[in-house]
This record gives sequence, structure tokens and C-alpha cells, in this order.
Amino acid sequence: MDALADILKTIRLHTSTYFCSDFNTDWGMDIAHRDNGLFHIIVEGECWVKIQNRDNPIHMSMGDIVAFPTGGAHWISNTPESEKQASDKIVSQIIDGDNPFFDANSSITTKQTLLCGAFEYNSAISHPFLRDLPCFIHIKTSESQELTWLKELVKVLYRESKFPSPGSSVIIDRLTEVLFIQILRIYVKNSSIKHGYMSALNDSKIGPALNRIHGETLAEWSVEKLASEAALSRSAFTERFTRLVSETPKTYLINWRMQKAKSKLKTTELSMYKIAESAGYSSEAAFSKAFKQFFDSTPGFYRKHQ
Repeated sequence: MDALADILKTIRLHTSTYFCSDFNTDWGMDIAHRDNGLFHIIVEGECWVKIQNRDNPIHMSMGDIVAFPTGGAHWISNTPESEKQASDKIVSQIIDGDNPFFDANSSITTKQTLLCGAFEYNSAISHPFLRDLPCFIHIKTSESQELTWLKELVKVLYRESKFPSPGSSVIIDRLTEVLFIQILRIYVKNSSIKHGYMSALNDSKIGPALNRIHGETLAEWSVEKLASEAALSRSAFTERFTRLVSETPKTYLINWRMQKAKSKLKTTELSMYKIAESAGYSSEAAFSKAFKQFFDSTPGFYRKHQ
């Protein structure tokens, strides 16, 4: 099992594209902080983005992608000086077909085409992946031949959003999920940060260990077994894992098993004993006690009220 795939499934990642629209007037949107993520792609033209608490705005060229995985507050506009309006009202108008930033009678021939969307997930889940998501990612697709495929993905998203046909909504949602994952991959590959969960996924020793943890079905892995598979001593493995993940491997194992058990209570009809066993408990009573310590609710009560 791919650890990242398992995490995205558990946090119930859902992505969507709000709009893909042309702007040919002065325009600007002031976007407040939100619990989930946002992204903008400048399909044509150029624009500026200013992140809250940072001094200078960032210039975006055609093909650039900016993502705010944790929903950070920012503004985006055609020039730094343009008036910025509250985004909630503007987005609703654009979706309803009343684009306030496009004048059909304008003599201006230049325009900007902006594609915007959201990454939604259950941010209430406690996991290092969510804790270590970067607040901002800027990808300049024009600077590397390696990103040609990403430009092609954006082109397909643009066509499906701008000229929808039967099935377009499904295609857009799936492609936006791919976009989110690829943005994270590029961030991990190019980031100078050598700690945190993203780096752990890419680590030659800890990455495979995380995959093993997320692939287990009956709590078969222990710290000793994981260290052995990584060809490290228990102490060296624990030190490396803790440095990258900011949790000991034992804590991570227990926490993830409980998160998976919680998900199974909500989404499956497995017996309480089977769920307890998959989480590493030999009895329902021991599992119930541990579950209550984690989530302040018994598993029976949780399942009933879900």
C-alpha cells in the first residue's frame, strides 16, 4: 500500500474546479483563510499574488500554478494596485455566469484566463501529513522540460472547464485530484526542507516503512520488524523516523491504527472484534478502552451516531 494514497483516502480528499474564466478589466480578489486548500492556475496572461504576512507580491506568468494546501489568506489580481473585492461574492457571480471582470464591449485585446479550484479534506484528523502541509507552493511550469506533462494536464483541465460536455464534471474532479498529488510530489522533490512528513515519504528508509505500516491489515508490524526491513538498528531507525515524522514509530503505528479503526466503524459493517483485531487488540474491551482515550467516545457510541 502506498502510504500517501492511504492517507488521502482516509482524510477523504475531494477536489473540484470552481471556474475557468477570462478577465479583461482591472480585477482582484481578496481571499480569506479557510480550513481546506485552494489553487490558481494562470492559463493565459499574467497576474500577481500576495500572501498574508509576506512583504512582496509574487508575479505569475502563463502556466504558473499557485496552491495554498492549508487555505492561507491571500489576494490575487491583474496588477498589485488593482482593487480587491471579497472573493466569496465574486466566485458566486462567476459561477452563476455573471463575470464582473469581463466586459464584452471592451476595446482591450489583452486578457487573463484564470482557473481556480479547491482541495477539500477532513482537517479534523490528527496526522503529521496534514500538520506538515506547506502553506504555499508556487510552480513555474515554463522553467523545466520535466513539467511538460503538467502543462498538458492543465490544458485538459482548461478545455473541460471552459467547454464542458457530458461527463466533464467527473473528469475535472479526477484531474484536479491528480493535480493536487502532482503538486505535492513536485514540492517534495524540489523542497530544500529535509524534515517533515513529505520528506519522510521520500526517504529511502522511512518511506518504505510508512508504506508497510499503511499496507498492514492485522497489525502485523512492530518497530523491530520495521527496523529490520530498513536494515537499521532499532535505535537508528527510531531516531531517523522521529526526526522526519516528529513522532516515534511506535506512536505513529498506534495513532494510525486507531484512525483506520475509526474509519472502519463509520464506513464498514465489520464486527467490533474484527476492527479491534485489525488495530492490534486481542479483545473488544481493550480496544474500547483505548478508543475512548483517543476519541473521548466508545466505539459503539461512535458507530451508532455515525
